[in-house]
Amino acid sequence: MGGPGLAESRPMLRRATLVLLLLPGIALGQTATGTVTAQVTTTTQAAGQANRVECASTTSLATWNLVTTISPVVANGDKWRLGTATTTNGCTTSGGLPAGVYQDVTATGATQSITSVPVNTMATTAGVSTCTQANDVAINLCVYYLPGGSTTGWQLAAQGNFNFQLAIPPKPSITGVTPGDGQLGVNVVGGTVTATETATKSVTFTVSCAGSGGGTVSTGGPGNAGTIVCSGLTNGTAYTVTATAQSAAGNLGPVSDATGPNSSTTPLPFLTFWDVYKGDGGVEPGGCSTGGTGALAPVLSLLGFLAVRRRRS
Repeated sequence: MGGPGLAESRPMLRRATLVLLLLPGIALGQTATGTVTAQVTTTTQAAGQANRVECASTTSLATWNLVTTISPVVANGDKWRLGTATTTNGCTTSGGLPAGVYQDVTATGATQSITSVPVNTMATTAGVSTCTQANDVAINLCVYYLPGGSTTGWQLAAQGNFNFQLAIPPKPSITGVTPGDGQLGVNVVGGTVTATETATKSVTFTVSCAGSGGGTVSTGGPGNAGTIVCSGLTNGTAYTVTATAQSAAGNLGPVSDATGPNSSTTPLPFLTFWDVYKGDGGVEPGGCSTGGTGALAPVLSLLGFLAVRRRRS
């Protein structure tokens, strides 16, 4: 007896295909397309990275945002198993589940936000040897689907990337300070990379201006290398100025050598040219006429400018 004809077999083929599409990947090691991103809960830094403090902390937590092509059956007790892996090994797709898994979560949908994931465990299960090493360590985020909560018939449901940003920036330098009225403009340049201070990308700088009389320390930044302003200072008070570099994820580098306290780190009130002229003993009265002071105005302006430069040099 011959088999079904082509016209008869097409509906059967469509039904079989539909059944396969509806089954949520029960074949061992079958990989579904999905993504997962992680954000450390206690930081305002960009998603997908953790700094040294967060890496080493036993209390820092992350939130994983999961998107998969799998529609779990909640009533059946389906679960997600969270894990991490080195980028060299990647997320396991077949065989037995890898040893570096650490948390099972009841699956509530194909898109799910999973909170309270320990950041330090994310590092250790991916083989991050120490959180104080000089270089960043990239890892893979792995989410496995466990139908009915069983490790039989599991599959990789989603994967993503995460970076432990562990490098710190080198010690910056202060190349000059310009006093202003109630403020100091601090010129900062990045430091030279060393064996242990390697972070140079997306580094920002903060300056600190501490008055000789104590009290509140004024800070400027964070900002890029160049002139960073400490404002709200007291005129006539000499300040000690330092600068610190911070990496993209918030790792602080060594503090710069201090500048001041001296005349260049002492804010000065703004003086008009007329104030400078009178302070230097000028007796000509002010006015706008073409005679008297009016005729002397250009000369007085030049004298005042030179006096300001002489006092601040």
